[in-house]
Amino acid sequence: MNLYDTLMKPLEKNVLGGLRKMIIPAASGNVLELGYGTGANFQYYNPASVRSLSALDPRSRPVARTRARFPIRFVQGQAEEIPFPDGRFDTVVETLVFCSVRNLNRSVAEVLRVLKPGGIFIFLDHVKPPEKSLSALFSAMDVFWPKIAGGCHLTREPDRLIRSAGFRIEKSGTEGYGIFHWGIGRKI
Repeated sequence: MNLYDTLMKPLEKNVLGGLRKMIIPAASGNVLELGYGTGANFQYYNPASVRSLSALDPRSRPVARTRARFPIRFVQGQAEEIPFPDGRFDTVVETLVFCSVRNLNRSVAEVLRVLKPGGIFIFLDHVKPPEKSLSALFSAMDVFWPKIAGGCHLTREPDRLIRSAGFRIEKSGTEGYGIFHWGIGRKI
């Protein structure tokens, strides 16, 4: 187990694992996962529903490859410039990635571009907490946090952008004091 997985283990056990188990099986057809990282989502895909899975990440990650339960096409690249043609995927999955992309607007636009009409976008992100004292703490920490946490910003609100970008949100919710927002949106 790598350092990231070790540090995330309590959060995976108490919050994220349950959310992944709930939303990732909705992926079907030709699927693209953005920022596969250490492969935490791979165990939750339903092999009977997924025709193909392409996994995009800025770096090649050997740990993730060992978690694959079925063939995955690993591709190096950025969410801001997805190296696939328009309308290629039935499903795009993004979990805990939009906090660290360089250009959030461009990343969401790229998701829309590569999804087929009627395709679904499954997302899970941490966001700026709604509670004022937590929000103030996250804002204060965001001054230095991106420098020590791989560009991760604590105050982004990708869920708001996703809702306004051209998706009909079919399911959504929050966990962990409103810090984690998840959803399944369909491209209109």
